[in-house]
Amino acid sequence: MNEKTTKLLGTSAEFLRAVHTARMVAATDANVLVLGERGVGKEVIAREIHASSRRRENPFLVVNCAGASEQQLAEELSGCSPAESDTDTGCTLFLDEVGELSLEAQARLLNFLEAAETGQAGGLPRVIASSSVDLHALVDRGQLRTDLFYRLYVVPVEVAPLRERGGDIVLLLKQFSAELAHLHGRKAPRYSVTARNLLKAYHWPGNVRELRNFCERMVILMAGKIVQPENLPIEIRRGYERMPEAGNRFVLPAEGIDLVALEEDMIRQALGLTGGNRSKAARLLRITRDTLLYRIQKYAIDA
Repeated sequence: MNEKTTKLLGTSAEFLRAVHTARMVAATDANVLVLGERGVGKEVIAREIHASSRRRENPFLVVNCAGASEQQLAEELSGCSPAESDTDTGCTLFLDEVGELSLEAQARLLNFLEAAETGQAGGLPRVIASSSVDLHALVDRGQLRTDLFYRLYVVPVEVAPLRERGGDIVLLLKQFSAELAHLHGRKAPRYSVTARNLLKAYHWPGNVRELRNFCERMVILMAGKIVQPENLPIEIRRGYERMPEAGNRFVLPAEGIDLVALEEDMIRQALGLTGGNRSKAARLLRITRDTLLYRIQKYAIDA
């Protein structure tokens, strides 16, 4: 996914909560830590913060911390030059996957930030860091300096994975398809209701990046056509976690469950596994087809 150009797009409560926090903190100069799985669009959030801040006319410098040596980090940080204005603001420094820095590189980064605060490194940079791993756990294991962690961990912004943003999948699907069709000079494909249900049911381990890559594939291979379940990749047609082995009983969690939500989820899974075939889905659920149709209407499931 080209996170530099992807717009903030989503209507789910989880996503809007992250966007709201990002826009609130953008009005300040506080350091931000953007948290979330790989591919959720952490850089998109970081760029939104920069674009909504008073530093918007200054550089947005991306430092890829994954595997960066102390020397490489020093070279990257040298690009965070003083602002070309009469203010004391400098660049926005985006530290992508900061948890992957070596201890030596962390010391170099800490020295840079301390020098910037004392005016020895030009305009004071605004730091936005991101991580897809638990930084608290890294601190506990001695893999992340405590002083660096607390310098970065001022305002956290948590970006939910795509599987928790089911309502956003079709919205993103349409947007990516339109953008990529224009990019490649092709006509955007359309998706059948059953295909859309499968896409909404898939767990998207690669998150928004994986969805965009999928859309690009469909734009190229299915330009102007209607995408049916058989046109979807095998991992999406089978896009569910393995069910427990036969004979294993469901164990009720001590905190209980939402039985209504569970029933709706099971129906969606059954429809997804059978490509929307209601008779087969009913057999999977060990209920009659009429009972399944009643529950589909009850939960307003598109099928």
